[in-house]
Amino acid sequence: MKIVVIGGGAAGMSAASKAKRISPDDDVEVIEGGSFVSYAECGIPYYLAGKFDDYKKLIHYPIDEFTKKRNINVRIKTKVMSIDLQNRVITTLDGDNIQFDKLVICTGASARKSKFSNFPNVFSVRNLDDAIRIKGENGGKDILVIGDGILGMELASEFAMNEKNVTLMSKHSYLFPKLDQNVVQEMIADFNSRVKVILNSEVKEITSANSKLQVQSDNYTVNVDSVFFTAGITPNTDFLKNSGIRIDKNGLIEVNSRMETNVDGVYAAGDCATSLNRITGRSEWQPLAQIANKMGRVAGSNASGKIMEFKGGLDTTLLKIFDYEVGLCGFNEKQAEENGFSPEWKIVSGKSRANYYDGGSKLMVKIVYDKNTLKLLGGQICSKDNGAWRLNTLETAIFAGMTTEDLFYNDLGYTPPFGPVWDPIIIAASLTMRD
Repeated sequence: MKIVVIGGGAAGMSAASKAKRISPDDDVEVIEGGSFVSYAECGIPYYLAGKFDDYKKLIHYPIDEFTKKRNINVRIKTKVMSIDLQNRVITTLDGDNIQFDKLVICTGASARKSKFSNFPNVFSVRNLDDAIRIKGENGGKDILVIGDGILGMELASEFAMNEKNVTLMSKHSYLFPKLDQNVVQEMIADFNSRVKVILNSEVKEITSANSKLQVQSDNYTVNVDSVFFTAGITPNTDFLKNSGIRIDKNGLIEVNSRMETNVDGVYAAGDCATSLNRITGRSEWQPLAQIANKMGRVAGSNASGKIMEFKGGLDTTLLKIFDYEVGLCGFNEKQAEENGFSPEWKIVSGKSRANYYDGGSKLMVKIVYDKNTLKLLGGQICSKDNGAWRLNTLETAIFAGMTTEDLFYNDLGYTPPFGPVWDPIIIAASLTMRD
């Protein structure tokens, strides 16, 4: 049997590797449009900001790992133009026709382009080819980041820590709306002290002036050396139009828990496909590395004949912004209400370690739960110390379907260097039991 995987990112290489492990005699081939497969996309902000200069550190496995050790055929720099499902043929830009029995589509997503994207030193980045090209063009000392999502906040903080003069422009009325302001208030204040922040503003024009880029917004003019647009991503599915594969209104390939599309023998996984929300079981978009890897493994397993099902995700997100560990998972109260719950929430301001143990910091914990059932629905964390593991603890509790009472009785390990005897997440759970 011939299994073809389109896309060599997290989902694609997981799919190909899983399929080959299950059915070693099958012919497995990966078609990748870029120059690399199996690399750490999440490490790109650190590479661009100068944490390290060798892009090879971002590559998980060289291509030889797949072609020689795993016996998977890999084509790079090969763009797929169309798919003929009736004849089971893929056509590439070079005119090659590739036959398949089973197909796994893992084409990922691309950075949303600005109308100024072709302007010198105006960048959008999503893949390693982009990052290497941008790294080769000196971005200069003065940098404007447009957008305050995850990538925008990461880039701004990393550039600033590398002694760049950074301005961040946001269309929102407050910074980083992905998290609740009462959780990240201290982080936002610190961010504002290191980065010039312009709110309620969108770019209207970019021109060259005295070897600088002059960026004009609604109310401001900023002169910089380079501009980074980080205003979202779009799924790479345009080539599937009129193919017969069902695409939703957002351009995502519709799949079920087995990563099956509406076409027999055709699967999709990763950032180009719908995912399942663990709490509701409904389809949504979760363009995250861990989700993509797991979806890819499920798709590859099913394509090779061994049934697997994706159990859903919680859009769990962790990021480092300057010295802060920030994270969220599940629903905030607005999202919970939109999904039919009766949400309430508790916020606890605690310490990351025992008071008498050096190195601790303030830690903000928020939990969202249903007031009728006490079922946990969401969590947020912000701290300079030991915040990440607490976010992952909350995610595990939500994934397992715990109530706040279950969380309260959860037997977390305790030692002063890692937390107080009454951990802030346990205190947050206990507060729900007083109502």
